[in-house]
Amino acid sequence: MRMRRWLWSAGLLAVVGMSAGCAHSEEKQARHQTERVGEAVAEKARFADQVVLLNQGQIAMGQLALSKSNNPEVRRFARELIREHQRNQADLEALARTKTLSLAVLNLGWEQQGIGGAGYEGAQKGIEKGAGRYDKKLGKQVDEFIGRRDHLAGLSGSEFDRAFLEEVHKDQKKGGKLVDKGLNEFRDDAALAVFLSRTAPVLNSHEQRAESLKSSLRE
Repeated sequence: MRMRRWLWSAGLLAVVGMSAGCAHSEEKQARHQTERVGEAVAEKARFADQVVLLNQGQIAMGQLALSKSNNPEVRRFARELIREHQRNQADLEALARTKTLSLAVLNLGWEQQGIGGAGYEGAQKGIEKGAGRYDKKLGKQVDEFIGRRDHLAGLSGSEFDRAFLEEVHKDQKKGGKLVDKGLNEFRDDAALAVFLSRTAPVLNSHEQRAESLKSSLRE
């Protein structure tokens, strides 16, 4: 009887041990899942930051053109560039609020605020994963833009107009590729897909307009 009881106790300990192992496995799996959620949030936020950089860069370019160019067509295009990208930025910020995404804030000093927004430890870990590399990448992109902006600021007359239109043309084309990437990677996010679908024709229109104006300056 004692032997049977010992065997039963040993069997119970084995079952409890298995249950504990399962609980540990489930907890580990849950942490992994929340980490993946965090990574997905970070990936989407970092993509949105690239759209912020595009919008703010084009607004800055447009403002520079208004202060440097005397060409009425270039100035008209600059105002359109500012207006459309301000509108796009406002739409992006509204979308980000619905998704509790914190966007990079690029002020006159081109300073970036961090990304936040997750409450679970695993999700936070996922959000922070690769953050250092990303911040460094974004910093380099900002520095590169400032270099181009400052180079343009040193030009004048038709030389400025041509260089401005060339830079905008390249940026709009690059922005179009960014939108295509977003539509492919985030196609399951209906709200983001709608936003990007509205952004695409704006970028395409600006790209064509910049090319057209640039060609007319050569004549």
